[in-house]
Amino acid sequence: MVGTSAGKRWVPKHKQKVIEELSPCFDALDYYEIGKDFDAALAKAVEACSEYDALLIAGGDGTFNHIISAIAHLDKLPKIGYINAGTLCDVGVNFGIKGNPKKAIKIIKNGYTSPFDLVKINDSYFIYMAAIGAYSDIAYATKRKRVKRVGKIAYYEKAVVEAFQPKMIKCRVKRANDTTEVSAPFVMLLNGKNVGGFKVNRNGDMSDGQVELYYSEKGWFNGLLHYFFRHKVNCLKGDSFEIEVDDNEPWCLDGELGPFGTAKVQVLQRKIEIFCKKPRKSI
Repeated sequence: MVGTSAGKRWVPKHKQKVIEELSPCFDALDYYEIGKDFDAALAKAVEACSEYDALLIAGGDGTFNHIISAIAHLDKLPKIGYINAGTLCDVGVNFGIKGNPKKAIKIIKNGYTSPFDLVKINDSYFIYMAAIGAYSDIAYATKRKRVKRVGKIAYYEKAVVEAFQPKMIKCRVKRANDTTEVSAPFVMLLNGKNVGGFKVNRNGDMSDGQVELYYSEKGWFNGLLHYFFRHKVNCLKGDSFEIEVDDNEPWCLDGELGPFGTAKVQVLQRKIEIFCKKPRKSI
């Protein structure tokens, strides 16, 4: 199990309780706390993949993304568990892991897993979201001290500031049989349904081998209102894209700084097995 001391600091505070709760579910449960040396933690996660049947990650979206990206190149991955101990935890919501970390622990104890897609973008990876343009830097550019003080409000404060800073991304989106010229305040690739605490990609399916690319026309607040009213929003769907970006802008991957500029995107269908909430049986 890999735990982080960032975010809400829930993990170190409840470390012993978590170990006691989850130990009966496995033959052995080893705990590794991420400190300042993140590279050492990632190396530990890669090493664990050859020794353990499951890798449990406790932390926020960024922690989850870093660890999954470090192990994604491996041929065989252990089952992945996620304890949502960050601020927004969009990644957990997309897996059906909502509410406080205690509910996430209960999901792991229940033992149900399901396969999910992983998306490769250049030499990096993301689980639920990649974005470029307006608002895309909010998760990693917001000051950590502010986040610890006021929680997710810090992200919304920065979003308000960026709403009044006009932005425009120009790119060409290439799929197998077509090319689309895009000019929009921001572009999003969504594998999951939720981003930024909102359900944007309502029909998204994280195991269908496809990802949705969203962009809107220019509008008030960098086109953000279009998404609230479902107006003037365009969606392209596919299992691979080549996105030629005119400017060398940075991509945001699951809330973390990713590659710059032009991106080659490929969906790796059902690459990872995640402990998640068991779906209700249809009557």
